[in-house]
Amino acid sequence: MSSPAPAPMPSVVPGQRLMHPQAANDLLMYRLNRLLAVAGSLVVRLCEGGYGITRREWGLVMMLAQHPGMPPAELARRLGLDRSRTSRAVTSLLSKKLISRESMPGDRRQAVLSLTPTGLAVHDALLPQVKALNQELLAGLAPDAVQALDIALHHMQQRAESLVSTRTDVPRTYRLRGGRHHDAA
Repeated sequence: MSSPAPAPMPSVVPGQRLMHPQAANDLLMYRLNRLLAVAGSLVVRLCEGGYGITRREWGLVMMLAQHPGMPPAELARRLGLDRSRTSRAVTSLLSKKLISRESMPGDRRQAVLSLTPTGLAVHDALLPQVKALNQELLAGLAPDAVQALDIALHHMQQRAESLVSTRTDVPRTYRLRGGRHHDAA
């Protein structure tokens, strides 16, 4: 599968395209999504081709390597995934024997997840490769631009979280019910 052709860059003052978008290629989230699609395809190839796991499963493995003994709901929250997708990834990782599930004493419905030795080995082998891809992507930027990008991404993440919690005017999605939801008035 070939990569999408790069978007043409009109002659506009740098930064103005993002603040005053005129087309899809000017929208920040569209451009970030395209970057993830192109560069992320290499991570997908590493995960699926080299280790037999999906990118979503890789996210769970990375999180459990940092925070062993995490409940599935907390794992979903930290990764920004819905519980059903997390549940499917957990089920898959359990069947591949990359994670273990331990019921909580007193309430067998509650459980914590941890990497198995095999899961830890996959993490330890894959992380340096994913890290190298990220570093190669950043190698095209000057060190001060990387620092500015890091700071900007931190601020944008905080802003996005604030917008999600305060923008009540944006309709909610109800994908499990087949699309948009109209409240009865």
